[in-house]
Amino acid sequence: MKKIAFFALMALCLSACQKEAVQPKVYGRYVPERKDDFAWENEYAAFRMYGPALRPENPSNGVDLWLKASPELIVDSFYYREHVLGFPYHINYGKGLDCYKVGHTCGAGGLVVTIDEDPEDRIYVGGAYDRWEILEQSPERFVFRLEYDSLMVHGHLLKEQITITAEAGKILNKAEVVLTGDNHYEGIMWVGGGIYLHDGADTANIYYDSNRGIATYAEDALSDKTAAQMNYEYNGSTSQGTDYLALFNPRGATHGIQDDVLYALNAYTLGDTLTYYFGACWSQWSDGERSFPDKESWLQAIQEEASTL
Repeated sequence: MKKIAFFALMALCLSACQKEAVQPKVYGRYVPERKDDFAWENEYAAFRMYGPALRPENPSNGVDLWLKASPELIVDSFYYREHVLGFPYHINYGKGLDCYKVGHTCGAGGLVVTIDEDPEDRIYVGGAYDRWEILEQSPERFVFRLEYDSLMVHGHLLKEQITITAEAGKILNKAEVVLTGDNHYEGIMWVGGGIYLHDGADTANIYYDSNRGIATYAEDALSDKTAAQMNYEYNGSTSQGTDYLALFNPRGATHGIQDDVLYALNAYTLGDTLTYYFGACWSQWSDGERSFPDKESWLQAIQEEASTL
């Protein structure tokens, strides 16, 4: 009996150790050391959104993209190298880089709004978030919520709540958006995700299918001149491959390009929950046999994943 109990105890210990050894594939956190960023990642890419401490620099509620060379988690190491060791994350040292300039735009999948009463059909984005909350965190899944108190859309003051879910094995992040505010607004509002097209965007690299709700885009990873110069000075390279971006609206979407934004929008009623998906990756990313060497392989991957959502 003692031997049986001993081996049973050993089995329990081994099982516990194996559980502790599980390596997370998804990660995220609030980043106070970098002006209230909120950053997250899974195997395919890392992202961040901007917080209150950055407000004097006029940030947006858009999404910033960090390119990754492999599924290895890089958020903490990138921040540490930049802010402690002084190695800018805009340079590729072999793990990836931050080269996607957001500014005051929707960035790589952020929320955009337009309304029919605006004669210029402008695309509206908000500013920095006001509050954050982590709702779920595990090695396979990360869910958080950001709240924005002041989203101005053609003179209408709205509040935005966006809940983002990142999961292991999925390229696309899930975004669930609720807008509230001007209860007297009776016009038609259009809400969804947007991808900012940087200078020199080639229409040949833009794809959208409104019936299926899919939009993809590919661009030179060094489209930002500052990142291009920094990488050239470090390693003499004028190329860091291609970054890929995608949007998916499960109900289908109205697609188009306005104000250098590729958008995927749905008609929206204040107070409702709108769900859309966004994701990104890099032509230099690989995970064993899987990679995205060209825009066609990227589109195929998004079409396949969208069919499961």
